[in-house]
Amino acid sequence: MNAVTLIVLIAGYIAGCKVPGEVDTSLLVANLRFSPAAFDSFKGNTEIRYSLGEPAEVSCVIVRRGTAPPDLLVTTLCAAVHESRGTHAHTWLGDTNTGLFAPAGDYIGIVTVRDHRYEATVRIFHY
Repeated sequence: MNAVTLIVLIAGYIAGCKVPGEVDTSLLVANLRFSPAAFDSFKGNTEIRYSLGEPAEVSCVIVRRGTAPPDLLVTTLCAAVHESRGTHAHTWLGDTNTGLFAPAGDYIGIVTVRDHRYEATVRIFHY
């Protein structure tokens, strides 16, 4: 690496540019949220929504955090789905992989893209 290349890389780093070959994961998944963020699964459902900055293979699961790792898998919403750049949503009925209603409580939606995890929380309640 010569001095000119080094100066260009340092200037780009200071300006917030990425180094060539560096993957910027901060823009890969944006606006991750559940809508609604709390729901009665006996009466409705929720959607996990997000935007992808570029086309990618996506997996999305719902887990329940325990008192100790690992997380308890509740259900898989999608696995290794190729999605385009833009906004996406996957519906969760509040059920488990066994087809039963998940108990009231807090859950985590995990969207995985290129070995990076992005998380959002959702609450189930029952009246």
